Amino acid sequence: MTAPLEDSEELLYRQVHPSFLQDERPSSQAFKPTPKDERQLSVARGALTDPVQAHDLHVRNKGLKSAGTWAVTVGEALSEGLASIPDPLTEPVADPAHALIDFTACSNSQMNAKGSRLAAKARERGRLHP
Repeated sequence: MTAPLEDSEELLYRQVHPSFLQDERPSSQAFKPTPKDERQLSVARGALTDPVQAHDLHVRNKGLKSAGTWAVTVGEALSEGLASIPDPLTEPVADPAHALIDFTACSNSQMNAKGSRLAAKARERGRLHP
């Protein structure tokens, strides 16, 4: 297994699907894994990319929708008992900054609560792009 990220200040960029916005802000749903995610939330490492590049890769290269880039830190995830794990991708599109916030040890109710608190942190920080 890959060692978890340790720099508590590193930003983890999350692309928020337009359907996960409420009043132009991400809902808690944007910061918890969906069933297809197998309890791991996809993010991009701030040490290896920036909010603009992360958004462009998601929208232009991967062909996915994003209402914008928000972020939490590795430390904020850790404060919820969630490890952040590097997960660089080579296919279908190269994404060396890809990482995961690991919710696998959480019950559904824990996942919902932790996702809500992460979303609140991201809303406090504000949209980073566009």
